[in-house]
Amino acid sequence: MKTIDDYNEILTDRLLLRRVLLTDASQMYQWLSDENTVQWLSGTLNTSIENVENQAIKSYFWQDVVNTKKYGIALKETNELIGSIDFRQNILKNNAEIGYVLTPLQRGKGFMHEAVSNLLKIGFTELNLVDIWISHDIENISSRHIPERLGFEQAKISDTSDHIVWHMSSEQYREKYQMDF
Repeated sequence: MKTIDDYNEILTDRLLLRRVLLTDASQMYQWLSDENTVQWLSGTLNTSIENVENQAIKSYFWQDVVNTKKYGIALKETNELIGSIDFRQNILKNNAEIGYVLTPLQRGKGFMHEAVSNLLKIGFTELNLVDIWISHDIENISSRHIPERLGFEQAKISDTSDHIVWHMSSEQYREKYQMDF
């Protein structure tokens, strides 16, 4: 049985989803030092590139978790890191959660849509998942646009926090993208 662990890199039209490197710290600092971005993340504002190296890259991105991939989102042409995306696969429930962040200067260009779309395709057509979900803070309008545009359905507002949970089943994916698998 394939899992997300089988996908070390993913190439899209404009992006490379890949492992985060220490040399990415200065690019990652662009969003991890931005108050408007960090407010939506479960971390703290990073005040230096060294903090990004130690607290984000070494303590988060380099800590392997079974059936979870933490990709850096890089521009294919330049390999410049512009964001990150996590794919957390639950083998027992045969589903996955996707979480993401993009540097402020690259928002509104369709990059996150492209990254999430490719993970949906892998999740539903290659990993044979039953469903995939995304959650975000209810006030984070930018993150809301991704599941809306991709055809997710709002499932609920979380009982434990002010998060909206979006859901897409394999049947919904098949209908929306007219795919047989």
